[in-house]
Amino acid sequence: MSRLSVYWPDETESAEIVKDEPRILPFPTLKKVTEIESHPMDVVTRARILFANRKCRDCGYPVVEPIELQDSMTNLSGLAIPGTATLIGFHCCGCQNEWPAC
Repeated sequence: MSRLSVYWPDETESAEIVKDEPRILPFPTLKKVTEIESHPMDVVTRARILFANRKCRDCGYPVVEPIELQDSMTNLSGLAIPGTATLIGFHCCGCQNEWPAC
């Protein structure tokens, strides 16, 4: 548990401060949900692209990983929100083939 210490300024520095009134410290505000810019790919389009590329085009291997840019949105904890990064391609884990997302 952290301990917060409160220090009152000298009465000679500022005579306007009354000790009985609480002081509120300003904290920076976080971005509101309405201020977050939206990505050009919506959820339905992204799901259709992922479904269409669920297996390798060359060998048919069923394990394919999406290749994404590092531009995903972050939550209040600073962690990346899954599914918000720009999808640029796919990588086959069987034959190591890569192809662009179309």
